[in-house]
Amino acid sequence: MSAKRFLDERIALEARRLATTDTTVAAPAAQLGFTEATNFVKFYRRLTGTTPHAA
Repeated sequence: MSAKRFLDERIALEARRLATTDTTVAAPAAQLGFTEATNFVKFYRRLTGTTPHAA
């Protein structure tokens, strides 16, 4: 497993945890270091196959 893949998986794990709370998408995006919520949604969808609110 590459270092990038490892980091992506760890971020995705934390994103899944944060996405299950009753907050906007922007809140976990900012906590994980994404400058735009849309980038977070694209990242989340790429790794999980769903959107943050569908989780």
